[in-house]
Amino acid sequence: MTRPTYIFAGGGTGGHLYPGLAVAEELVGLQTEAQVVFACSNRAIDRQILSPLPYAMIPQPVAPMPRGLRGWGRFVRAYLASARLAGDLLRDLQPVAVLGLGGFAAGPVVLRAARLGVRTGLLNPDAVPGKANRLLARKVDAVFTQFEQTAQAFPLAVRSTVRWTGCPIRRGLAEGDPAAAREFFGLRSDRRTLLVFGGSLLAESLSLALEALAADLSPLAEAWQVLHISGSPLAGRIEQSLRSAGLEVRTLVYCDRMDLAYAAADLVLSRCGAVTVAELMAVDRPAVLMPYPYHKDQHQRLNAQAMERAGAARVVMDAKDPRANARRLAQAMAPLMADPAALEAMRRAAGTAGRRDAASVVARFLAGIEG
Repeated sequence: MTRPTYIFAGGGTGGHLYPGLAVAEELVGLQTEAQVVFACSNRAIDRQILSPLPYAMIPQPVAPMPRGLRGWGRFVRAYLASARLAGDLLRDLQPVAVLGLGGFAAGPVVLRAARLGVRTGLLNPDAVPGKANRLLARKVDAVFTQFEQTAQAFPLAVRSTVRWTGCPIRRGLAEGDPAAAREFFGLRSDRRTLLVFGGSLLAESLSLALEALAADLSPLAEAWQVLHISGSPLAGRIEQSLRSAGLEVRTLVYCDRMDLAYAAADLVLSRCGAVTVAELMAVDRPAVLMPYPYHKDQHQRLNAQAMERAGAARVVMDAKDPRANARRLAQAMAPLMADPAALEAMRRAAGTAGRRDAASVVARFLAGIEG
């Protein structure tokens, strides 16, 4: 008997892959014999995330669309090579369904699958769809969004295919034990923990703001410690600044146990990509969110609004200057860190925001099990 096969197309960032992994877990739960194949990008982050997992991984040569006049030749060659690969994959694997994970790496496989009449879905966790998703939405059978208002950002002709489900979240993310998590990271058990993360590139100004914020956090050093996840080459310098201010600090270049990082945290300082916002709500963690300021559509700011409206987050706009950011963050964070009751109220509010069954809904659609 042939195993039912599903192709998940996309990658290039953890924000694209992690919701797909959540759906893959649900699919295997629904159909233990199911085979999930990730047609990902050829970026190192995809290999880092997918290599330890029990899914086939097929990197595509596809590249992002260039923003200027240069690079179009490379883009076209890479796209055509990926389109040929997509055709081979679909012919050889005969998938039950294809799920686009968003972004440039989803395009070749999703478009070819739709052309062949294969059941197709598309994940769109961000509040505002990007160019690739706006194009793909015209071709797929269903678009799954994290935010209800996102439907209005798609053309009227495709809104009937848009389903508000929330963002798929990995199993077990909210099951970490705080005491075990602190022990895992070498943190103290008698102090609250500020978790700071956001990626090595998009969060560099956030990390620099943390360095400038050290003096403001110094009065809280008896009660708080910092878990800083950053691939920035400046991470060591930032750690030293925090230690000089009297704070206990644990710095990681990369963390593959975000379940434990969330469990250890009493407050989170981070960017607000769609998956980060979904995970914070799923694990009931209060947050101070600093949207990445260089996106033209400002989708991170819009992503954060769900948590802010629910009372689970404070949003601090990035002034693109570390000292200005430190002043803004100090105004938002210091009162919270000194007020356990306020943190608890935010934690409860986070638990009321968002939807938590998205992975199951999407998996059932792919498997042809509706309702």
